[in-house]
Amino acid sequence: MHQHRHRRNFYSHGKLLLTGEYFILYGAYGLALPTIKGQSLTIFENNLSPVLHWKSYDEINDKPWFEGIFKLPSLDICYDTERNTAVKLRNLLLISQKIKKNFLHNSLGIYVKTQLEFPRNWGLGSSSTLINNIAKWAKIDPYMLLGTNFPGSGYDIACVSISKPIVYKLWNQKPHIIPIKFNPSFKDQLFFLHLNKKQNTCDEIRNFRSNIYNVSNISNKNIESISSITKRILFCKTLKEFEELLLKHEKILSKILKLPTIKEIYFPDYLGIVKSLGAWGGDFVLISSRKGMKDYFSNKGFDTLISFDEMIFRT
Repeated sequence: MHQHRHRRNFYSHGKLLLTGEYFILYGAYGLALPTIKGQSLTIFENNLSPVLHWKSYDEINDKPWFEGIFKLPSLDICYDTERNTAVKLRNLLLISQKIKKNFLHNSLGIYVKTQLEFPRNWGLGSSSTLINNIAKWAKIDPYMLLGTNFPGSGYDIACVSISKPIVYKLWNQKPHIIPIKFNPSFKDQLFFLHLNKKQNTCDEIRNFRSNIYNVSNISNKNIESISSITKRILFCKTLKEFEELLLKHEKILSKILKLPTIKEIYFPDYLGIVKSLGAWGGDFVLISSRKGMKDYFSNKGFDTLISFDEMIFRT
């Protein structure tokens, strides 16, 4: 590698939303959990020409999934392996420059490497961990970077920036974050199953918001019900009570979204709970264990089952 001077490293854990999907956009309480796996961003400065050379790696690690070269300080794109990603990245860096005037303005060359610890289709927050890392690097507020690039509630930024389980609520369009302890006694019976298909959360939210009937459908009563489920889950003593609350949560959403639950579509005869996490049709579902669980899912072609302790980060 070129003659490097400083090397700095920033890191953010990923996240999963356990309750409150969609509804947190309307002020309901949601429960979000940080994942052990996350993303790092490493910066090397060098004395070569004033360009920013960016490489993004995922867990496969043999070659970058994205590479781009940007002129400094204008951030004009000189080279990229994927235009769409380059433009999104450039926008994030330009907003950072607007907020922090001297960011990326000295004439040194910069080499940046980002490293994801999970597959990009796992939906644990490849963009929110990136935004948070860029914000740490530029020393700015990560919420200011969200802007119009990523419509959403900001819960994912809250979760990746605090690395603790949180209860999250939007209040007057501002995020309110309550760090909590979440370590249920029955956690060894909870697993995460990967559904092998990526749902674009931004599109999901746009579709959800643009369906007028959904919005008129969401009553204060619904929002209260979801908030109450979130709060009660924090104090669950038994797996049975936990399963009942999550089942109630799925039923409320199914009715509002006018969609069958993941369980009804794929696993109608499974005896435990199957709970969507984040956007419906997203990547992971939460499963409560039953006898023969591994074989049951394996026979249906789903082999990625991760235990609670392997997935959820604990400080």
